[in-house]
Amino acid sequence: MIRRACLCLSLFLLLPVVALAQTLPNPEDLPTGPRPASWHLYNGMAVGLNGPVFGDLFKFYRKMPWGEGKTLLTSDSHWRVGTHDVVSPAYARPAILIGVSPLLIMDLDVHYGPGISFTYEKYKSVYANYDPQNLGDPDGYMKIFHQAQANLVLKAAVGPVAMLHFDDLDYFYCDEPIFLWEVATVVKDGFFLRDKTYVLIEFQPNWRLLLDYENFEYFKSDYKTELLASGIVIQNPAFHNLTMIVQLGYHLRNPDFKGLKIWSAAQMEWDFPDKKK
Repeated sequence: MIRRACLCLSLFLLLPVVALAQTLPNPEDLPTGPRPASWHLYNGMAVGLNGPVFGDLFKFYRKMPWGEGKTLLTSDSHWRVGTHDVVSPAYARPAILIGVSPLLIMDLDVHYGPGISFTYEKYKSVYANYDPQNLGDPDGYMKIFHQAQANLVLKAAVGPVAMLHFDDLDYFYCDEPIFLWEVATVVKDGFFLRDKTYVLIEFQPNWRLLLDYENFEYFKSDYKTELLASGIVIQNPAFHNLTMIVQLGYHLRNPDFKGLKIWSAAQMEWDFPDKKK
């Protein structure tokens, strides 16, 4: 019962649709000129089926602009330092975040933190056979692992069409092979890479159609997945940039999950600029 509950409530692939919601810029809300430093709060949650998705991504950081912001491309240039925390019923991963956005079309974040798996299974190697939908009784209820991640986001837009590309490179370490809920496979150490490309078409203000291609690879075991999806994105910039996403995808390649995948996400942001002295 505990195993089935954790599977159904686990976080899968670090909430990619939540990450998408956070990176949709509205140029009309970015006036040029000097900007004050601020404290920025972000919270997003995603849920889904096949594979399971349930988790929360929380960020709180100091946003430190630089330059005069004389052009649209430099209107939001800044450094950021703070926290990047992922929580689900299966595990938690608090992390320290350092990021930079040199131009409106690019974001780069690096974060590191120890993770805690609330239940775990032991395996002899990363090549072990397993069934992610029926892992059996857990071997323990507390396991510490370490994970560092670099996130690169590139953005482009022409008229009502926008494109976002994500590259997430992770280094993971644990003292023995375990089933990692975040990527739904057995890992011990080494790198894994996630690529995600989104095309968004705005058909009326703050309503967008979405096309999505994702792939994932854990290099040590050569575990690979591919997903093709479409959906809709709805935003309300006036209400703390509230964004809601619903997607329906198809597993092009996945050793463990077949057919359709459905998931959704919601996120909000708050910015607290420094008061002028």
